[in-house]
Amino acid sequence: MRLFLLTALLSITLPSFGQSNNAILTMDFVKVKNGKHQEALYFYENNWKVYRDMAMQKGYIKSYRLVTTSVDSLANFDIILMTEYADSTQMNRSEARFQQIIKEVRPTGPKLLNELKPNDFRQNLFLRRAETIFQSSPGRNKQ
Repeated sequence: MRLFLLTALLSITLPSFGQSNNAILTMDFVKVKNGKHQEALYFYENNWKVYRDMAMQKGYIKSYRLVTTSVDSLANFDIILMTEYADSTQMNRSEARFQQIIKEVRPTGPKLLNELKPNDFRQNLFLRRAETIFQSSPGRNKQ
């Protein structure tokens, strides 16, 4: 009886303990070539970001983020492009959905700075997929 009560109490007071929210994060690691940081950031702001803004409006993704890294002796990559999906189903549909968005938004091709093509200013090094185990809740730590 005590074990039953303890189990019931824990399931009521800790309903999310040990549960995953199933969010999937993809991260593209990019190396900028030949000091062409301005061209790379222009490309991502005027294309990659625009596509993700539309994907968020359509409910295809949860969030996105572009971050730059500090210069250090290991300088393997300069930019990390992160896209968060609600779950693996949403992520698995992303390629087809983004192809459609690209056709809608930029049917004649991406906006470029100095007419440099992406291969001229960046190298996509690798892609990583990560699954969220737990995360902070917005607004929980308000004082």
